[in-house]
Amino acid sequence: MGFYRRNRSLFLVLLGAGLMATSLFWEYVRMKPDYRYLVDPWALRGFETTQGLVICAIGVAIMVLAVPLSLRLMKEGLVEAILVAAAATAFATLLPVFAGAPDQQVGGFLLWALAVLTGLAAVAVVRRFLPADLARSLRRLAHIGVLAAVTVFAALAVYRPLFGDRAVPLWALVLVFMVTVDVLAIARVPYELASYRLLLNIALLGWIIALVCAGAVRSTLFRLQYDRMGIVAEYRDIQITSGVLIAWVGGLLAFLGAVALWARRRDQMEEHSRAGAQMAVAELSATEEEQAV
Repeated sequence: MGFYRRNRSLFLVLLGAGLMATSLFWEYVRMKPDYRYLVDPWALRGFETTQGLVICAIGVAIMVLAVPLSLRLMKEGLVEAILVAAAATAFATLLPVFAGAPDQQVGGFLLWALAVLTGLAAVAVVRRFLPADLARSLRRLAHIGVLAAVTVFAALAVYRPLFGDRAVPLWALVLVFMVTVDVLAIARVPYELASYRLLLNIALLGWIIALVCAGAVRSTLFRLQYDRMGIVAEYRDIQITSGVLIAWVGGLLAFLGAVALWARRRDQMEEHSRAGAQMAVAELSATEEEQAV
């Protein structure tokens, strides 16, 4: 029982990620009963859809990262954080390739969203190199200037020529997005929390993917009916079912557990820092007393 109390956040992550993974065996989408003998397939389970396999893979990845972090089996240095970020980026980049995701058109909003995210990553890097004694107003002005300059430069000089108005592979967009998110997570102090921030980001992205997959699984059933029979039912009569709902709940629980893991480790570091400061003050006082005597 004591182990559970010390690791409640881990159990919450494992519960949520486990629900995401096991949703694979539940029904994801079905037709209204009126169509039961008219169209085929009439329903699909998670393991019959690419979306279900992707959600399962994300759940397993969350569990693989959460266990060593919570039990402190993984060091919390900069090198370890970079390795975790590289593994997470490779995993996320390979998912669209495995899923056979179609190319995406990078419109104005998405292009500028990537540019703003790049600007925020640049601010996180610059913040580490600004002098500690710099005035708050100058520090804030530097942050705003870097954000504006990098955002405009990234949008007009990098992403627009790179992506333009043509369709690009989804894995390329995911790669750019993940690298930027990795920089945001690692550049912030302290380094010891970088891996926890990465876990939080993965859990959040996994939950978002589960939330937006409802339309995709309905389209999958619609397409399979046409490919198999040449006729289709009404799209509005296709319903998502228990598997997707389980994935939604699991993603939310995994995200909340990741937040709790991050908060617990942050509090531990703050308590350790305060204890160290108090011990340093006590040692200084003892030294001054000895010198006075």
